[in-house]
Amino acid sequence: MNSKLRDKFDAGAIRNQVLLGLAGNRSPGFHFPGYFLQLAWPRIGKDSIDETMPVGPHCRNANGEINLAALGVMLDTALATAPRLRIEPGARQATVQLNVQFTGQPARGDLMMTSKLMGFTADTAVRQSLASGVLFSEGKPVCYANGTFMVLPPPTSVTLAPLPWQRNEGLQTEPLPTSALDAGERMVVRACEAALVKADKDHSFIEHFWGVLPEPTNDGARCRVKNGQHLGNRVGHVQGGILLGLAAATAKAAVPRHPLLSSVAAWFISPGKGEALRIRSKVLHAGRSFAVVRTEIRTSDGTRVLEAVSNHAA
Repeated sequence: MNSKLRDKFDAGAIRNQVLLGLAGNRSPGFHFPGYFLQLAWPRIGKDSIDETMPVGPHCRNANGEINLAALGVMLDTALATAPRLRIEPGARQATVQLNVQFTGQPARGDLMMTSKLMGFTADTAVRQSLASGVLFSEGKPVCYANGTFMVLPPPTSVTLAPLPWQRNEGLQTEPLPTSALDAGERMVVRACEAALVKADKDHSFIEHFWGVLPEPTNDGARCRVKNGQHLGNRVGHVQGGILLGLAAATAKAAVPRHPLLSSVAAWFISPGKGEALRIRSKVLHAGRSFAVVRTEIRTSDGTRVLEAVSNHAA
C-alpha cells in the first residue's frame, strides 16, 4: 500500500474509532477515552483482572510507539478496576497516586495488563485501595505499576454503573452515525478532523487530538491542552491516565538528551477541569547518565491538579 492510500485508510479507521468511542460513551459506566481505545477485560478474577487494548493508528505517535497518554489510560483503568471487585457497584473512585517503573521495552504492539488488589488502608479518614500490576506489549513487560485510589460520593447528575465488564452485552461494537451526533459529540468529531489535518511525519493524530505536544523552555518544557469531552472521565474531568501521560510526555521533552523514561511518580491533587490545562516541567538534574524532572499540571485559573517527579536515562 502506498503512503497516500495508507494515510487515507488510517484516517478512515481513526474516524471510525472516534465514532465508536462516542457510541460507547452514551452508555453509563465508563468514559470516551476507554471506549475510544477499546479497553476490554477478558478475565475478571476474585481480586485480579486482565485488561487489554488493541493498537492502531489512532493511538500511536509518529515514531510508531503507543502515545504516553493512551498508555496512561490503560495503566490507570487497569489498576483502578481491581479495587472495584471489592467495592459497591457504581462507586466513584478517584486516583490518589500512581507510580510506574519502565523496563525500557518499547510499547508498540497490543497491550495487556494484569492488575491485582493488594488491600485497603487502615485508620484513615477515607479508606484507600492499593493495587499493583504489570503492563505487557506483545507479551513483553513494558512497566510495573502501583496505584492508590479512594472512594468519593458519586455526583447526582451522572450514572456511574454498570461498568462495561459488569454488563452482559459487553462493549459497544457499532460506531455512532454522524447524523445522530449531539452538540458535544460534534465537537469531538471536529477535534478529530482538525487532528487528522494537522497530523504529519513529526506528530501523529493522537498527539494533536489529545494535545500531547510539549515544547522546550529554558529550564524544561511546557504544554497547553484545551479541555473537552474527548479527554473526560465519567464525571467530566480529564481522565487520570491522560493527566499522567501529559505529565510524562512533557517531562520527556524537557530532557531530550535523556530520551528513555525510567520511572514516574504522580500525585493527583484536584480535578482536571476548566477551559484548559497547563503543564510545566522543570529539570532538577541532568547528568551524564540520568536526569530528574519535576512536572506540575494546573488549570487555567492556576489550581494545581497534579505533581509528578520522573527519572530519565541517556
